[in-house]
Amino acid sequence: MARYIHTTDQKGRVIVPVKLREQLDGALVVTESVDDGFLAAYTMEQFEELKSKIMSLSATDVSVRLLRRRILGSANVCEFDAQGRIMVPAFLWEHIGVSPGEEVCFIDVFSKIEICSSAFFEQHMQASKSLAEMDLSKYDIPGL
Repeated sequence: MARYIHTTDQKGRVIVPVKLREQLDGALVVTESVDDGFLAAYTMEQFEELKSKIMSLSATDVSVRLLRRRILGSANVCEFDAQGRIMVPAFLWEHIGVSPGEEVCFIDVFSKIEICSSAFFEQHMQASKSLAEMDLSKYDIPGL
């Protein structure tokens, strides 16, 4: 798990950190996240599993239909070029308020990679509770 910062270029491309690329099979599926201000990136295998779970939910539920539109409908396969960059569609960058030339943050959270503007991440972290303020006693996590 780690955090990396890279800059988008004028075409919407961004270098995927080498440490992350080493774990991937030449492409990422990038889509909207359930968390405002973030994109979510998955391996093809992870995304297919997520898609299967979402598609197994009842289409009569309005929330499920919205989830399908937002997560599945905005998903794009982004293949690595020779320089290790991916081309993220403009509508996804716009969704999280990222302009060409802006720094973005890749956060490896194991089950997916979160992507957001570097400025947003800093604001988000400052506005969030510190770990000391959180009640983590309900979780059985040795070493915390």
